[in-house]
Amino acid sequence: MANELFDKLEDMGAEAEDTLERLMGDEELYLEYLRQLPENKNIIELRKAVDSGDCDKAMKEVHTLKGVALNLGLLPLADVCMDMLLDFRAGNNDAALGQIDAVEESFKEWSEAVKE
Repeated sequence: MANELFDKLEDMGAEAEDTLERLMGDEELYLEYLRQLPENKNIIELRKAVDSGDCDKAMKEVHTLKGVALNLGLLPLADVCMDMLLDFRAGNNDAALGQIDAVEESFKEWSEAVKE
């Protein structure tokens, strides 16, 4: 079961094997962390911040979500978060706020993948 999931994640662009190595091969621990992703509240808070135009809060939330994605080895999710974060850091707030759909779509894709 775990190996099938890890293979699927790798096929989607994740670095599951590298992440598993960082966790000293503890597959159960990695699975536990992965299964928590769909419950992550940062995506909800990010959407609220974007909808209210609170760029500081949105930047904080997308930064945190990027860190979660990197810790789980979910590089494509981290990449879309980083794109949004870089726009915020460059002062391109409208462009950053406009990336919320891409971040949410990626988050949804990865959340669904780890549920299976």
